[in-house]
Amino acid sequence: MSRILFAACLLALAGFAQAQAPQIRIEPGLVAVDAIRDAAQGIDYESVSTVIAVSDTGIRTSSQWSVPDTKAPGGVQVRKADSFTRAEDLQKARRIIFFHFSSDPETMPGATQSMPSAELFDEIKRTGEAQIALGAVSAREGNMLGGLLAGRKYFRGTLRRIGVESVRVLVDGVPIMLPALHVKGMLAVGDDHGDAEFWWLDDAQAPIALKVSFQGSVAQTVRIDRPRKEALQDTLAGKHCRTEVPGIYFLTNSAQLLSASQPEIERIAAMLKARPEWIVTIEGHTDNTGSDAGNLDLSRRRAEALKNELVNRQGIAASQLRTAGYGSKRPVDTNGTLDGRAHNRRVEVSRPC
Repeated sequence: MSRILFAACLLALAGFAQAQAPQIRIEPGLVAVDAIRDAAQGIDYESVSTVIAVSDTGIRTSSQWSVPDTKAPGGVQVRKADSFTRAEDLQKARRIIFFHFSSDPETMPGATQSMPSAELFDEIKRTGEAQIALGAVSAREGNMLGGLLAGRKYFRGTLRRIGVESVRVLVDGVPIMLPALHVKGMLAVGDDHGDAEFWWLDDAQAPIALKVSFQGSVAQTVRIDRPRKEALQDTLAGKHCRTEVPGIYFLTNSAQLLSASQPEIERIAAMLKARPEWIVTIEGHTDNTGSDAGNLDLSRRRAEALKNELVNRQGIAASQLRTAGYGSKRPVDTNGTLDGRAHNRRVEVSRPC
């Protein structure tokens, strides 16, 4: 699903913000979150993808996403897809597919997902353009992930280099500006056509797609969370007695925890077991999409869901935990962008100092 997860055989990326960006490697446990704006349906949603395994033959990932749908149970369509991208396709494929759907075969030979193959990236860097085939659901049938039951079409044409720009991504919860090669082209199949744009990391060893746009819809990698090795109590023991825990993920507009949250849940549990004298408050926060009342309720339910997981599955004493929800009242970022809203949708833990 997420474009970052299909750079399995590519080594690393380096970016910049106010300081040197942390190194990101494609490794088991890496999680990427895509924020998607579906222009055809006028809705926003997220996909969460986890690297399951990396080998010389390619990368295996598992992705889960939920699309708002008033006709579906609980108001959302929930989907899961497992995929495997071959190492040879990361090197030579000329076909790009936007998203791996639940109905797709696990392996789609001859294609990468949103990122270019090494050969394609090199051609655009050297000559300024390259021919591609793009597999996508057209806006006529739903576009992006909204067209789950629609057939994928293969749009063909030329992508041309626009220049190098910056795309902001939250790396372990910290905003980082990454340099991206911006390419654009008009692609068509029959009388159906549309502008396709990609912002690929400007790194020949890791040209992952940080942002894609097609027929007015946008998908942007807004969060990359690496496997975390440091003990959480070391962070919370600091003078601020508060920390964000970026590795907690929920279904869109829901308090249902995703399986990708498990490593961070276990990390929180380990902290509480190591410091049984601490009384910790789990805080839920949202962006400003929707009503104030709805956001407040959602933030409270998410905090409670995490507490229940810690108590019922991790064996943490309920007396060690408090919960609070603040809705959209305590933003840490702008609500005017996809990545800013993703930053505001967060969980924090705090303790009395």
